[in-house]
Amino acid sequence: MMKIVFMGKSNEYEIEKSSFCSEAFLIKDKIPNRDGIDFITKNVSILEFSDENFSFDEIIKHLEVDVGEDVIIVENFFQQEKDKDEIAILKENITQESSQKFQSSKTFSRIFKNSNFIIKNENNIQSDIIEISKEDELEIFKNLEFEEKEISFVKLEIMNYDSYYDSLNFNLEVFPSGASYKYGISQNTMYVILQGKMSSVSLCRFLKSFIYKNKNKKSTYKTFSLTFNHNMIYKLSVSFV
Repeated sequence: MMKIVFMGKSNEYEIEKSSFCSEAFLIKDKIPNRDGIDFITKNVSILEFSDENFSFDEIIKHLEVDVGEDVIIVENFFQQEKDKDEIAILKENITQESSQKFQSSKTFSRIFKNSNFIIKNENNIQSDIIEISKEDELEIFKNLEFEEKEISFVKLEIMNYDSYYDSLNFNLEVFPSGASYKYGISQNTMYVILQGKMSSVSLCRFLKSFIYKNKNKKSTYKTFSLTFNHNMIYKLSVSFV
């Protein structure tokens, strides 16, 4: 079990889900010249602050769930002094006999302060849900609308990607000038990343050339997402039937 130790209290940091990796996040120290910025992956089990400890899984779950208020993590309401078989808790009226079996402990031990978490709002993301035949080619960004702006980072993700059955093609002749790209597959997700100064006009022309083919004879489901400058702008859910 790997543990990472931070110098400050937990409320002195900002936590944001990674745009590059589905199971990772960035943690930034709000106090200058101290811990700086760390990229945390699931190799780290425990994050220890000067006041509280949090597990990696707890933080990832909190980043993925839209919560409207601070979340208290309860550890122990009571500490038992006798055998577990003797436990009897009455919700409204605790008798003197039963109260003697328990010693009052912390009401809560830890709390997630939502003000420290950067939760991205997906309400403004353009999204489509379609159903097509398994034999048809998919023009992934056919319906995508672009706003005129300069873009320096682009990421395409294809979830549930199977390199045996799936293929992705694009036209390099319309590749945006001044950009570079790389691609790879990790944990059944295909990534295509572009970096460099790109106009939305040239980028649109290139992305419109992306063609996805599914060779699986069975029905399957794929999700495509597109990120500009570390903000998701488009999500396409496709059923191949």
